[in-house]
Amino acid sequence: MNCSNFLRRGIRLLMISCLLFMSGCLATQDWVTEQLFPVNKRISDTEANVTQLGGRVSNVEGQVQTMSKQIADLDSRLNQTTAKTDQALDNIQRLRLDRKMVLDLKQGAFFANNSTVLTEQAKKDIDSFLSDLRGESDGTGSLTFVVAGYTDSVGTGKYNYELGRLRADNVANYLATRRKIDPASLSVISFGENDPVGDNKTAEGRAKNRRVEILVYRDTVGVASRGTQAQSGR
Repeated sequence: MNCSNFLRRGIRLLMISCLLFMSGCLATQDWVTEQLFPVNKRISDTEANVTQLGGRVSNVEGQVQTMSKQIADLDSRLNQTTAKTDQALDNIQRLRLDRKMVLDLKQGAFFANNSTVLTEQAKKDIDSFLSDLRGESDGTGSLTFVVAGYTDSVGTGKYNYELGRLRADNVANYLATRRKIDPASLSVISFGENDPVGDNKTAEGRAKNRRVEILVYRDTVGVASRGTQAQSGR
């Protein structure tokens, strides 16, 4: 083998080696890229999940803040309601029943079936009742009037409740407009067909149940104060 052939074979082997080396480098680069792509994708997915989680956390924090404000508002309203309830209970405990008047068949002032009309006899009985109250030294200024309406059991419970309310309203209206009782001292309630005083199975019993009661309460604190003043004036 001459020198020229030997040189050509060497060059050819060198070129083949370079090609093999470059092919190996390209293959290695592709393999690395293929291996890294899933990792990069998982990193991107994780970052996206973290971003979404951060958004949800922010939303939850906002909802918690809103709920905290609502709870605080509710607590404030409950405290106000409790204070009003305590005041109302205190006012009720200070009152004692002083007089009671029943407008029914026995009084000659009963209501006809389904009627809310206040009879002339009922008005006379109310006037006489109030005259006795005003005959006292303190008049009616320290008194609380509760006007309660009742019915018989004929009809539905809802209808009888409304009927009892109308009867009580008419009596309260007479007290306020004709007898000049302070409206602030008047309370109107309806028991409807509840709490009967007569047998609803008989006409006489039903007539007794169609009634209005006027309950007069006196403030015990005011009574005690007047008693103390009377003793100190002796």
